[in-house]
Order: sequence, then C-alpha cells, then structure tokens
Amino acid sequence: MLNYIKFFCFIIIAISLSACEKVIDVKLDTPASVLVIEGSLTDQLGTQTIKITESVPYTSSNIYPAVTGAIVNVTDDAGHSYTYTESSPGIYTIAALKGESGRTYTMNVSVKNTIYKALSTMPQPVAIDSLSIKNITFGGDDNKQVQVHYKDPVAVANQYRFILKVNGIQTKQVFTENDRFTDGNEVTSILFYSEDDNKELAIGDKADVEMQCIDKNIFTYWSTLSQQTQNGPGGGVTPGNPPSNINNGALGYFSAHTLAKANITLK
Repeated sequence: MLNYIKFFCFIIIAISLSACEKVIDVKLDTPASVLVIEGSLTDQLGTQTIKITESVPYTSSNIYPAVTGAIVNVTDDAGHSYTYTESSPGIYTIAALKGESGRTYTMNVSVKNTIYKALSTMPQPVAIDSLSIKNITFGGDDNKQVQVHYKDPVAVANQYRFILKVNGIQTKQVFTENDRFTDGNEVTSILFYSEDDNKELAIGDKADVEMQCIDKNIFTYWSTLSQQTQNGPGGGVTPGNPPSNINNGALGYFSAHTLAKANITLK
C-alpha cells in the first residue's frame, strides 16, 4: 500500500510539473525617434506643403509628434530658391508656387543643426483620357472597380502613382505602375477597391482619381509600400521602411510630380 501511495504521489507531481509554463520576459529595445518628412511639389499653381514629424515606437499609438522650428527651403536647377514657413505645428508651406516639368528640385530641411536633403525631377505630364467602371465577377458576386484610361508617351520611361477617393474619402490602397511593358500604348489600369476600404463600390458613389507622374526614386518608394500593403495579385512582402530619397537617415519622401484629375459617378 505504501508503495502504491508513493507511486500515486509521483504521478501527481509529474503531471503538475508538466503543466507548468515558463514565463519568458522578452525585452524589446525602443528605437530612437527618426525624422519623417513628407513633401511634394506639383505642377499646379497653389500652396505647396512639406510635413515634418518624428517616428514613434511600434507599440505606441499612431500619433506622430510634429517637428517645429525647422528651416525649410526648396531650390531648383535654374538657381531659384523658395522659403517655406511653418503655417501650423510641423506643417511648412509656401503659397502660389508652381513646379515645372524637366526641372530638378532640391529640398533642404534643417532640424537641430542637421540638414536633410532630397532631389526630385518633375516628369512631363500625362493626361487622363477617361474613367470607366468595370464589373468583375468573382464567386458569383459582381464587384465594381474604377478603370483609368490614358496614353503612355512613346520612348519615355514613365512612372505613375494613382490616388483613389470614394465619396471624398481616400482609399487605403497604394496604386503604382510604370510603362515597362506598356511604353507608347493606350493603357487601362484598374484601381482595385476592396472590403479593406469598409465597403464595396455601389451605384451612386462618386470616385475621384488623381494620377501623378513621378520620378524613378519616388516610384520605388510607393511601389515598395504598395507591395507591403498586399495590393495586387502578388501578395505582400515583409513590412519595412520603404527606401527614402532623403539623406541622413530620415524617413519619407520629397516628390516633384505632375497631376491629372478626373471623376466618375457610378450608375
């Protein structure tokens, strides 16, 4: 009997020990804040904007502290210089400025005695010929998608970024393409609108499309971001910071680009 009791106690202890889980305390390093610059200069006469913030740890809420007191200016390859002023915390603007295709622009941002620079060359503009709606049937359901029609210039390397807004709200998708296989062609691009944007397109919705002609570095930035958001049939890639055209370790971009806009109401 005594041996039986000892054996029974051994079994109970073994089961108890096997049920224990070791708590591993993983210490995650908090990276230092990095400057984030989002700047653009377009071929449309009006206010041009450069936004400057600081990054935050991924465990924090997506509230990025504004960087105030920066010195910001943009120069071009014709010797002109344009000074931006801080219109609100972290937002630097200049009124009534219009970029020119073919010019190379250099952004200069000075923060805490460090100068951040980026170059961007404004491409020649490409017009949107029209927009249309395409019905795509999948799994027995019809999904409406916006199509952009345009003529790609011959023998010129072109890169494009599209921004889609539905009923005034910009979609979460990132749309980019180049003319590697469509040089000089009539092009039709589908801007896939998914349930990630809260709902499918429906009759009565208004879609606004902005087509940007961007340089190669900016295309690389947005194309990388597009892959990370799993936009398109190829799926996504491991998340990371897209390659910036800004030096000294800053994140973000400075883009000199042209704009073409069109809209359509679904019927």
